[in-house]
Amino acid sequence: MSYTQEPEVHVASEVARYAGEVASRLRALLGDELLGAYLIGSGSLGGYEPGRSDIDIIAICAHRQEVRVKQAIAEALDHRVLACPARGLEFVLYPRDAVSTPSRSPRFEMNFNTGAGMSYRLSFDPGEDAAHWFVIDLDIARGHAVPLVGPPASELLAAAPRAWVLEAVRDSLTWHAREEPVSPNNVLNACRAWRYAEEGRWGTKAAGATWARARLEDPSLIDAAIAKRNGQPGPGLEPEAVRALVQRVLDAVERASR
Repeated sequence: MSYTQEPEVHVASEVARYAGEVASRLRALLGDELLGAYLIGSGSLGGYEPGRSDIDIIAICAHRQEVRVKQAIAEALDHRVLACPARGLEFVLYPRDAVSTPSRSPRFEMNFNTGAGMSYRLSFDPGEDAAHWFVIDLDIARGHAVPLVGPPASELLAAAPRAWVLEAVRDSLTWHAREEPVSPNNVLNACRAWRYAEEGRWGTKAAGATWARARLEDPSLIDAAIAKRNGQPGPGLEPEAVRALVQRVLDAVERASR
């Protein structure tokens, strides 16, 4: 199966301004050590929603960094210092050798969350976080990241074997089913994962929902999940229906893995 670079998407102006300032501060703190910085996630996929979405940024540095440098980055990007216009910033810094070859457990230098709508988190230990988040993010970034500094992300990020990405997708489905079993996010994440398993294409959760809706005899679960996510009145999500959808997607992932 071949994969191609997706067309460029429009980046919301407030996201572009904020991401540009993040990149400027990274350049000031890392200098020549900064090889690339990229907008990923909904901001790069065309699915950014003001007030609901995060802003996701990754950066690649030439070598591992001292703790004092990573702490300085966290201080410079803290929401109290640089206000994030979205729910929050999710920032990950990787050393080049951690992403220049594929890995089932990408080793980050720092994983940092800050914002008015999320809990502050600063981690220097990859063992503290489930690896599937980073495998999926890096795979999406190879084809969709918007460069803020440096070359196209595909020049710095090695392609992971599809089997490894499918493992991460399976782990993501399992995590959502366990941690938020009847949430809209569980349903929409399953839709996006289903599309990836069947077509090898990443997109927004909303695009995944549209794709999945056309393949279900009864799309009422997806309609209810979208309505609930948008704060609209409607029926709750039936646990059995959610479990059935997730299992259907897990089966698709299993077939794609063979």
